[in-house]
Amino acid sequence: MKTHTLILIILIAGLFSCKESLLFPETEGNREYPQAGVGSGEPEFTLLTESPLRIGFNDFTRALPIPERSPERSAVYNASAIGDFIPAYTQPDLTDTLDGYVTDNFDFYETVLLPELLPRTDSLKTIQKYQAVNALTLFIYESYQLFFGDSFYRWGGDITDRDQPQTAESHSTSTKRYGMDCSGFGASPFEAAVLLGILDSTLDESAFSSFGFKHICENDPAVSDGGGRGGSTNNYRMEVSDMYKVGTLITTIASGSTPTDAQMAMMQAGDVVLRSGHMGILVEINETLYFLESGGSTVSEDNLYQPYRAKEALADFASRRSTEIRRCLPEKETMTGIVRY
Repeated sequence: MKTHTLILIILIAGLFSCKESLLFPETEGNREYPQAGVGSGEPEFTLLTESPLRIGFNDFTRALPIPERSPERSAVYNASAIGDFIPAYTQPDLTDTLDGYVTDNFDFYETVLLPELLPRTDSLKTIQKYQAVNALTLFIYESYQLFFGDSFYRWGGDITDRDQPQTAESHSTSTKRYGMDCSGFGASPFEAAVLLGILDSTLDESAFSSFGFKHICENDPAVSDGGGRGGSTNNYRMEVSDMYKVGTLITTIASGSTPTDAQMAMMQAGDVVLRSGHMGILVEINETLYFLESGGSTVSEDNLYQPYRAKEALADFASRRSTEIRRCLPEKETMTGIVRY
């Protein structure tokens, strides 16, 4: 009898220890990957009764472990690196030859980020699309902060280096080799998801990536790519103006207003947040929606550069301009149907 009771206690403890913390257990076969607070030497995750207004990356369990910043890597991938200067850049629809500095983000993606992602791609493919994009968004943001500083903003920077070269005079950060601007970062998890085979570039689910946007432009005469210098095509690189053209409008937050509870209930991780000239993206942490952006004053308020609880962040974001929430991913589902916040 005592033996049966002991076995039952062990089984119950095992079930609680295997409970999902954020998105999904990071496994390949039967092997579990270390997460924050799980044999990783990082601070243990503590469940909070109320979601904090700001949350640090060490305050919740990571779905994907960020790469190591070794001295060898830091010597190459750092905020001081200057991009290559191209004296003569041309493309078919340009009447003028351009010059300027280009980014090398795709090298960082392939060399530093991809080795962490490849062993976990199969796991990412087993979960819902919004969960995979959510995990990639948090992973990319924190990895960029680790290597390039809390503010990794680079004018005209995107993870696949599609943007045209930028002149030193166009913006104070336009000479940087690494970094992303607001739409470059907003598109980055969708770009990575297509590259990893998680999202299909021929379906609407990838509309916020350059791959999906290219497919739409080639098949919908009403949508075109014109975000480049001088009104030229920008190699299908997603600009804020392009985000407005695709996906589905979920709700609009009027200028100067706070989103209602009903509006918040309509949103999910992976939704993009758009206003004229700027954007961000929603993420889910501990079953609560938060907001992230590259550049702008919402996330960087008081120099915190941390995920900001979505309702308050959206009120800040929409304080001066009307704001749209748009979606390209399938709606979030559970065994009981669509989950709302």
